[in-house]
Amino acid sequence: MTVSTPPIWRDRPLLVLLAVAVVGLVLQITLGGVVRVTGSGDGCPDWPQCFGRWYPPFEYHAILEYSHRSVGSLVGLVIVAATVRVWIKHRGDRVVAWLVTACLALIAVVGGLGGAVVLNELDPAIRTVHLMLAQIVVLLAALALVAALYTRPIFIKGAQDTTPRNPLDTGSPWIWGRVSREHRSALNLAAAAAVLTLVALLSGSYAVWREAGAVCASWPLCGGSIVPESALAWIHVTYRVISLIAIVAVLYAGHRARRLPNVSGALRAAALGSAVLIVAQMLMGAANPWTAFAEWARAGHLSMATLVWVDMVFIVALILRPVPRRDFYTGESLARDEQIPGDASLV
Repeated sequence: MTVSTPPIWRDRPLLVLLAVAVVGLVLQITLGGVVRVTGSGDGCPDWPQCFGRWYPPFEYHAILEYSHRSVGSLVGLVIVAATVRVWIKHRGDRVVAWLVTACLALIAVVGGLGGAVVLNELDPAIRTVHLMLAQIVVLLAALALVAALYTRPIFIKGAQDTTPRNPLDTGSPWIWGRVSREHRSALNLAAAAAVLTLVALLSGSYAVWREAGAVCASWPLCGGSIVPESALAWIHVTYRVISLIAIVAVLYAGHRARRLPNVSGALRAAALGSAVLIVAQMLMGAANPWTAFAEWARAGHLSMATLVWVDMVFIVALILRPVPRRDFYTGESLARDEQIPGDASLV
C-alpha cells in the first residue's frame, strides 16, 4: 500500500522548521548586536573553539560571544533538517527546494565569515559583509516559508479546464511579470523599501564599527549642527539620511500594500506591521542619544531594523504569491495537487 505524501502546505514539521529558522536567525542577529555593543567580540579570541576549548570560560563576554556562535550552529542544524525534508518529501516543489538549499549554502558561508571576523581582529569591512549575508539568509528562509504556504497558480499546459487559476495572474512566464499592473506598482515600492531598509541597516552597523555610532550625541541634529563637523560625524549623518529615506519608503509601501484589492489577510497584517515596526525603530534610534547610547538601546536598534527588513521581505513575497494554498486547493483541486509533483509549474 502506497502512502501518499501530503502537499507541502500541510507538512507541519517542515513549516515549523522554516518558522523556527526565521525566528532563530533574527535572534542570532540580535545576539550579534549584543555582542557588538558590549564589546564581547573578543570574548573568544579563537574560532571555532573558545580559548582552545569547546565550551567557554565562566566569564561574561566569553559567554555572550559563545552564545552567539551556539545559536548560529543550532539554526544551521534546523536549516539542514528543513533542507533534507524538502528534498526527500517535496523535491517536486522546486521553488521551496532551491530556496532552502541556497539558505543552507549561504549560512555555511556566514559561519565561515564569522570565524574570519574573529581571526582578523574584527575588521569593519568583513563584519559588514558578515551582517549583510546573515540578512540575506533571513530573506531566503522567509521566502521559503511563504512559498510553502502561498502560491500563484496559473493554467497548467495540457490540463483540464477545471484546473484552478488565480484571477490576478497575467500568465507571464516571468514571476514579476505575472503580477497585475496595480499590484506590480505596490510590489516595486515594497521591493525598493526593502532594499533601502537593508542599506540603512548595513550603513548603521558600519558607522558603529568605524566608531562613528556615538559621535552625534543629540537627535535629530548632530550636536546641534546641521553640517557635520568631522569625518566620523559625516558617516553618522549619512546613515541618518539613508534611514530617513528608508522610513518614508517603508511607510508608503506598507500603505500601498494594505490598500491593494484581492490580497491575503497575512499581507494586510504585514503591511500594518511595517508601520508599527518602523515607528518603534524610530523611537529606538532616538533612544540611543537620549540614553547616552545605552547597550539595550543600541542592541534593540539593530534588532528592530532586522524585524523591519523581515517584514518588508514578507510583504514582497506575499504580493508575489497572494493565494493561500489551504484556501485554493480544496475538494477536487486538493486531490489534483497531490497528483501534480509539488509546485513545479507554479512559481
